[in-house]
Amino acid sequence: EIRAECPMDALPASLFAHCARRLRRAARAALERASAEERREIERDVGASFGDSRSCERVVRALFALAVDEKDALDDGADDGARSAVLARVRETTEALAANAAADRRARCAGVFAEAAKTNGDDEALRREVALAMAKSARDRARAVWRRGVIVNHHRALRAAAREAEDVDETWERTIVEQKPALRAYAEAATEVGNRAWVVSALEWCVDAMGRYFSDGEGSLKAATTSFSWQLANKRRARELKRAMTSSKATIEMMMRDVVESDGPRGTPDRSAAAGTSIKILDVGSCWDYFNLHFKGPWPGRLSVETTACDLMPSVPSVYECDWLKVEFGNAQRVTDRRLEAVAQHAADVVVFSLVLSYLPTPKQRGEMVRRARLALKNRGGGLLFIITPHSTDKGHCGHKALPILSEWRAALRQLGFDRVLYERLRSVHCLAFRTIGDGDEARVAAASPPELRIAFDGAATSFSL
Repeated sequence: EIRAECPMDALPASLFAHCARRLRRAARAALERASAEERREIERDVGASFGDSRSCERVVRALFALAVDEKDALDDGADDGARSAVLARVRETTEALAANAAADRRARCAGVFAEAAKTNGDDEALRREVALAMAKSARDRARAVWRRGVIVNHHRALRAAAREAEDVDETWERTIVEQKPALRAYAEAATEVGNRAWVVSALEWCVDAMGRYFSDGEGSLKAATTSFSWQLANKRRARELKRAMTSSKATIEMMMRDVVESDGPRGTPDRSAAAGTSIKILDVGSCWDYFNLHFKGPWPGRLSVETTACDLMPSVPSVYECDWLKVEFGNAQRVTDRRLEAVAQHAADVVVFSLVLSYLPTPKQRGEMVRRARLALKNRGGGLLFIITPHSTDKGHCGHKALPILSEWRAALRQLGFDRVLYERLRSVHCLAFRTIGDGDEARVAAASPPELRIAFDGAATSFSL
């Protein structure tokens, strides 16, 4: 066995058992979260014995042997300090492998578990696979540090420029023109973030919500945790209106008939259609064009979808260059030299802001982004706005410590003709869906003074009432 061949033979039994147990639990967690198709992929790539006791123990022995080799390459000592360094390295690499196995990064360690599962496996081959996996993990960690640095520093620079500016709009335009290299680096980093599992999961949440709202939702990607449809949204709105009319004797049925289902400007008559409905999506701030290039379909409810993606700095050819704060609204969409200059007013079924609002440096710019989304969307319940925003927006990493920002957003969007109809807290992000109410008059009136949408990063000058 590998352990018997190592110069430092004393791998403590407790550490050995802990590391093997950690790998088994990570493999079990990966299997529990995996879909039926993903389980078939695991069985094909790794084998049916993915994460069993024998293979995990073989991996730990290989990790110990590699840690000894690394230490020997640095010095020839075998004192207590060297032994402690080896054991620490075994624990560290075990945690890295376990994290990769459990966090939808199985491709990074598939070769390790596949080799470990072989009945007559070659110990040297297993060590090579472990070394390759650790090298890939180290490169990915370095890339993650770069990615985070680019994104965080860019956000800080935008907010600092906005705080120091006398004219925020002029500073914003100058930043876009003068900081093209910074924007390109940010787009590259944002594209990599967009491919992370937690972002894709949030976008799949949007896909399912569209299918359930505009059609029958058949073929949803995930099991629904909350009932949602156009009819249910109407019933909830009727109940809210009934509660607001404390002196009225109107029943829920009367509110449904007289307000929610009326043909008046405040009505939201049910227009969800049969399977095969065609919808138009505006994906704003999408440098990587998820819905066109990455979502493989089919769409729930057999929706027919036409997506227009736009971004300040597109990273793929299918995305139009566009500053949403400057786009015009007219009778038709206008594109010049791959620049989206105008969109049709009240023609889109869906607008998606995925990790977009937190990019804007000021609360008023965020409010203006949403106001413009209302002008782009169909009226009277025919349009949906999806907002995906990180937990850092309201310091919501711990729910009980979150600032009341999302409730502020809900009230502000109501002033623009939006009604929040769906919310779910997913890993790392809040997912919100708003539908249109009325004919968009509120959004036009607010052109001179859009509502402010604050986030936790707006600084000490921003106070929040709890």
